[in-house]
Amino acid sequence: MGLSAFISKRPAEDMGQRLIFLFIFLLSEFQVLLCCDCFPSHIQTDFCASSFVIKAKVHQQEELLTPDGFDSWLRYRVNISNVYKGQEMFLLGNRVLISTPGPAHSCGPQELKLDQDYLISGYKDETALRAAPCAGVKFWKPIYSSLLQNIDCGCKVFTPRTWTIPIVNPAPPKTDETCIAPTRGTCSFKSGVCKKDPDGVCHWNLVEPC
Repeated sequence: MGLSAFISKRPAEDMGQRLIFLFIFLLSEFQVLLCCDCFPSHIQTDFCASSFVIKAKVHQQEELLTPDGFDSWLRYRVNISNVYKGQEMFLLGNRVLISTPGPAHSCGPQELKLDQDYLISGYKDETALRAAPCAGVKFWKPIYSSLLQNIDCGCKVFTPRTWTIPIVNPAPPKTDETCIAPTRGTCSFKSGVCKKDPDGVCHWNLVEPC
């Protein structure tokens, strides 16, 4: 190949490389640019990050606006049938008010159906008990009881994002304190938790057979 031909190819090659790096950079920054991060997580991650986790049935709904009038919260009166975390928050009775993001929230509304059982996880601020955005409300499933009773918050779950390329969302190296969750949506993902063995090493354990 002559020198002139080599030189003429360089701008095109450089431009292609720059576009590739720009694409990877934009993908890696996509999560930061979002007003709301609703990437999939495992029930163990949601449990360990929450101040309370309850099973409750919805009885009444009302909409509340924040003082600035721009954001909104939906408030529900619920009847608690089981408390899996945060027992100290519910000493005054099993009927409480829970707030969830309303229609103006960047994550979208979490609208609950009356007389439906839910798994609700969240936190308490100075004014209310609030469901966590995105994963804070789930329709109740019987397997949740077994999963919640076997969760070990001494183990951390990494949930791969199946829609990204590995270079953008690399899986961390396996350690004694972590588990890399099975593919989201599979039986192993839905039926398992990350739990320590007698030697203190975290492993993926099924609470029900697949």
